[in-house]
Amino acid sequence: MSSTRLRRALVRCGAITVGLVAVIGVLHMPIGRPLLAKLGVGCPITKATPEQIDRARAIPAAGYAGMPSAPTRPAAGFELEKTTLSDLEAWAERRGIHCERLHGNETIRACKDVDAVDLGEPTSFAPAEEVDFEFRARGTLAVVTVLRRKLEVAHATTMVAELSRRLSGELGAPAKSAGVNTPEHFAKGPLQSYQEEYAFGDYAATLSETRIGNTGLLVRAQYFSPVP
Repeated sequence: MSSTRLRRALVRCGAITVGLVAVIGVLHMPIGRPLLAKLGVGCPITKATPEQIDRARAIPAAGYAGMPSAPTRPAAGFELEKTTLSDLEAWAERRGIHCERLHGNETIRACKDVDAVDLGEPTSFAPAEEVDFEFRARGTLAVVTVLRRKLEVAHATTMVAELSRRLSGELGAPAKSAGVNTPEHFAKGPLQSYQEEYAFGDYAATLSETRIGNTGLLVRAQYFSPVP
């Protein structure tokens, strides 16, 4: 896939409303990838080189240009632009966590069934079904995405409230938010969602929560370094 086609694909994928962000995330989880395959839809990263992915990642990064720097850059216990692939492999080995290349791409790793304490989170949090790590071509960490699903509403909303409290305590109020993080909000029916974003010139964090049918709530936290 050429760099131009990859950029166009990612731009199209990124042009979605807040209410659909978590739904798109579901399609890239283990539960959604077979559906994409059946539909004949592929993720652009499956055929892209690490260098192409770096260039494509610069597209959303440009939206943060000119913003102030973040006071800190929390990323589930990892250091953006400092943690390396070797660091991740050593972390996984110490904790007995299974990680694999995502779609065979050397710079994208998916780690399964990660306990909250391994991410620097409270023991009361649900384990992460999957934690995805995106590294730059040179080997430093650019993105961390933590995915949890099939959560009970009370547990999910309490967990998201704590994650929000931690982020806002370090970063200040979110730049934008949508929805309401309450059990009553999610009782309205499927696809009810909540999202908040923290945006800086050198850091962005997005926390989202979505009710997926009758299977419980999906919680997704993503930490992104727009600037190497």
